[in-house]
Amino acid sequence: MAKILIVDDEPANRLLVVTLLQYAGHEVLEAADGATALQTAKEHRPDLIMVDLFLPGMHGTQLVKKIRTDDEIKSTRVALYTGTRVDAMLADFMSVHSVVHVIPKPAEPEELLQAVDNALNA
Repeated sequence: MAKILIVDDEPANRLLVVTLLQYAGHEVLEAADGATALQTAKEHRPDLIMVDLFLPGMHGTQLVKKIRTDDEIKSTRVALYTGTRVDAMLADFMSVHSVVHVIPKPAEPEELLQAVDNALNA
């Protein structure tokens, strides 16, 4: 299975996703902010990084930009994990920065697992 990094400042959100993904057989890493996420991604090289847009200190879009400009991790798959509606501006951002998928928040467990599978296989 895959190694997945969850980046969300809400502990309850991370706990839900970690529990579901571990149950599905994935190895799961966690970060509550962008700086920790960058360090964790460099150290552990996840297959997928799920990024919440609203993070303390560094917005999710800033984190994605930093991931894409870092030679060590720039090819890592990134999915947004957000309740934000995807408008034209966000869709353009995703296209420019090779964000593979949006995983909706909140989502039913089966929907979340299917969205993660889709992001891993995009």
